[in-house]
Amino acid sequence: MSDDPATLPPDPPRPPPGADEALYAALVKADRSATFGPQAAGIAHELSDLMTKVIGALSAATDRGDLAGLSVAAEAAQASRNLIQRLSVLAKGGCGGIVTTPAREILDDAAKAADGAGAEVEVAVSTGTSSVQVDREQILQVFQNLLRNAVEAMPPPPHRARIRLSADNAVLPGGRIPGLPAGDYVEFEVRDNGSGIAPDSIEKIWEPFFTTKRHGSGFGLPAALAIVRRHKGQIGVDSVQGGGSVFTVFLPRARSGDEVRARQAGLERFSTGRVLVMDDDERIRAYTGAMLTKLGYTSDLARDGEEAVALYRRYFEVGRPYDAVILDSAVSHGQGGEAAFGTLREFDPDLRAILAGEDGETAERCLARGFCGWLVKPYGAADLGKVLKTVLG
Repeated sequence: MSDDPATLPPDPPRPPPGADEALYAALVKADRSATFGPQAAGIAHELSDLMTKVIGALSAATDRGDLAGLSVAAEAAQASRNLIQRLSVLAKGGCGGIVTTPAREILDDAAKAADGAGAEVEVAVSTGTSSVQVDREQILQVFQNLLRNAVEAMPPPPHRARIRLSADNAVLPGGRIPGLPAGDYVEFEVRDNGSGIAPDSIEKIWEPFFTTKRHGSGFGLPAALAIVRRHKGQIGVDSVQGGGSVFTVFLPRARSGDEVRARQAGLERFSTGRVLVMDDDERIRAYTGAMLTKLGYTSDLARDGEEAVALYRRYFEVGRPYDAVILDSAVSHGQGGEAAFGTLREFDPDLRAILAGEDGETAERCLARGFCGWLVKPYGAADLGKVLKTVLG
């Protein structure tokens, strides 16, 4: 990206209070209406392929005793977990929680949007490039919009369409990029060899409804700009008419340790090695108990909030309290995790509770309420161990 401020989108006029957020919501909603279908279809296709791997590996293990494919099943299950979280955000309108996401993961997922579009897409992420803290689905939407624009800007065959997605760390001094304070950023680039942008259109592309495409909506780039600025970043473009375009996105680097959605409890008092698990699914309870055993903890299991409160109170009153309690955020019958947490805090204000659920936005809310940690379902032993290590210090 050049130093010329003209390559940056113009500063927006000062809106009345609340208008900026309203414009952002309207742009994203309008743009999403055109992209939700392909995104959902793409997720369904990916999930189908991943589940085929899981089922095939498990079938081979049970029918023929072939255990070699179980590592493939584990990898596919982990990838399925990421897809489920993406789908959850889409279902909630693309406004999920802030999560720490590797730069390569963002670009790899965005590159899939160009599959079948006839363009050669290259992803190049420098070694050591930091992660970013973002609403994953919204930032993915930004790069999908930029990719779609690049594909649509290509001249017709026999032109060979090429798009390069790249990322690297950048340290910006104050004033280097207007609108960004000095600090550590990840610099993303979307570079194409398309037709470029006419000089008289270079600033208009950020305006809602402006488009040079026959069937364009004029929402893609304004929505991308709104999302990036909401993430305390900046986006700009360098373009040569007939020589292609480079869109550059700066996003703040994730701070060290931000990937752990937990905080250490302030009082060191227990160290009994015992954890209470509440979940209404019998198998999840059993699997979590087995993971805790592998991690060196002992556990008791409860099917709902009432049973968890009874167990916790029994051992607390005889001086054998649990180090931590893991509470399911929602149960089909009985008292859920958040209600149980309130009851437990009444007789043990120093309770170390971890809430488990699917909604990333709830993480911020539960930590603000006094929970020490948050587990995103589905979780594995590594996730469980990381949260407990942070909570228990």
